[in-house]
Amino acid sequence: MKVIKKHKNKNLDRLTYIVGIALPISTIPQAYTIIIDKQTAGVSLFTWGFYLLSSSLFAIYGFKHKEKLLIATYTPFVVVELIIVIGLLIY
Repeated sequence: MKVIKKHKNKNLDRLTYIVGIALPISTIPQAYTIIIDKQTAGVSLFTWGFYLLSSSLFAIYGFKHKEKLLIATYTPFVVVELIIVIGLLIY
């Protein structure tokens, strides 16, 4: 029974890593539009600032507790969200 449960956990961990990489990649078009096209219409600084704050807290928690999954998932989010927030502040 433990072998099956352990196998399911590994699959869930792998899926979480994949989603953790795919989600920040999915926000790159938003960052591109803001930084390259300098278009910020309809983009909320408050919302993206909150995303940045929450992702940063999860990333810090991951580093502090040596949780690789949290580090791998939230560090890319912090980078992309920081680019978006900086772009919103500039443009």
